[in-house]
This record gives sequence, C-alpha cells and structure tokens, in this order.
Amino acid sequence: MHRSVDIEVARWCADHRNGTVTDVFRFLEDVGESTAFFVVAGIVAVILILLLRLRTGLARILISMAVTSTATGWLKEWIDRPRPPYDLAITHLSGPAMPSSHAILTSTIVTALVLAPWWTSQRLRVAVGVLGAAGCLLSGVAMIYLGGHWLTDVLVGWALGTGITGGMMLLLKRTRLT
Repeated sequence: MHRSVDIEVARWCADHRNGTVTDVFRFLEDVGESTAFFVVAGIVAVILILLLRLRTGLARILISMAVTSTATGWLKEWIDRPRPPYDLAITHLSGPAMPSSHAILTSTIVTALVLAPWWTSQRLRVAVGVLGAAGCLLSGVAMIYLGGHWLTDVLVGWALGTGITGGMMLLLKRTRLT
C-alpha cells in the first residue's frame, strides 16, 4: 500500500473519533498492555493445559510463537518506521511502528490455537478461529483508531504473525515434534 493510504486513514480516524469508542479502545489498550493481563492469561493457560491435558503439540506451539516473536522483533528494529505523528494520535507508544506488535501477538496466538493438534471438533476449531479473528480485527482497528499504528503496520503484523506461526506449526508437525 502506498504511504498516502496510511496518512488518509490516520486523518480520517483523527477526524471521526468519539468519546465512547475512544474510551472502549483505550480500555482495551490498557488491559492488553498490562502486566497483570499477561500474568493472568499465563496462569489460565497453564491451568487449561493441565486440566484438559493439552500437552500434545505444546512444544510445537511454544517454538512457533518464540520464532515468530524473535523474527518480527528483529524486523521491527531493521525497518525502524516512525509512528503516526502526535497530531493524529491520542495514544503514544514507543519504539518503531512496523510491524505492529499488537497485530503480531494476536494473530500469532490465534494461528497457534487454530492449528493446535488437540481439537476433536472441527466446529469448535472454526469457532475459535472466527472469535480469534474478530479479536485480531478489534485490536488492529483500535491501534489504528488511537493513532498508535499506521494501517499498513497492522496489515503487515497480521500477515507476519499468521504466516510465520502457521509455517512453523506446519514445519514442526512434519518433523513430528509434539
């Protein structure tokens, strides 16, 4: 996409913000970036893994997510793209903008969950995928709306999170890593 698309989308968001949507997106941003959220999510994940005996494929998921995080972290530093200017943003994140870490994280988690080997119901797998995609979309729209990211930062983040994690999950499946 051409950079002018990013500017136009950022300007449109800045011109069309309203109190309720802004409050909801700021709340989601605060929750999603809090240490408490990650601690609670980690504890819930461990409990679910132990209670539901979801150890099959766990190494595959963890390795895939670690590779995605490492690769995209290096890429973010290499691209070193500035964030939207302060006059278009109401949130001010630090570090380079592209690719969006929020988009990478959400799409990585959803991809790993959908491709996990423990599903016995295709309908449940699809439901998790649809709900996860909706969560990814909400997170990405929030970051663009708040001015923390350009549109293309989020699109590239989704593509990388899904592509690298999905590719690693399939590669590790072929090597029979459980």
